[in-house]
Amino acid sequence: MEQAYFSSEVAKSLGIGASTLRKYSSALESAGYHFDRGLNNSRVFYQKDMITIQRLLKLMHEQDMTLEAAIELAMKMVPEKKDESPKPDPALIGNNELYERIARLEQQQETLIAVNKELVKELAQHQRWMKEKLEHQEIAIRDRLLLNGMQPAPIKREPPKYRLPSLFSIFSKKKDEATFN
Repeated sequence: MEQAYFSSEVAKSLGIGASTLRKYSSALESAGYHFDRGLNNSRVFYQKDMITIQRLLKLMHEQDMTLEAAIELAMKMVPEKKDESPKPDPALIGNNELYERIARLEQQQETLIAVNKELVKELAQHQRWMKEKLEHQEIAIRDRLLLNGMQPAPIKREPPKYRLPSLFSIFSKKKDEATFN
């Protein structure tokens, strides 16, 4: 059986508020997305639902899309449910419960395969992003080192030394000026 999550858990794991999660879930439902409901008619979230909402957030934040445009694109990415049911084995026709259980397990397996494919894609994107970020950091460090190496060495200048004239030199200057005049 696939693990189900409450809306508070989903909101916390996605880093959004519960009211924001309700808003996005309601908008997805109005676009045709189906959420299972619990006993008190609250939404029950599965891994596929979390991925769909995460994809919606990513489109809105990274691609600067409006909520409506992001929902439209996210809905196109949701795998369609197959109406084709596997044909029952004549040996299982008498045991409906076992047949239904096998059908549920096959559906869950298909969902897990789709989720795994999506996670592999997102992991590859994250690895590419990390590689680019590291390359940019290495380039910035290299540029900084090059610029520091190109700067000329600072010129050291000694501060000027000021001397106060002595009283004797002041009087001798005045005496010399008086004799020339």
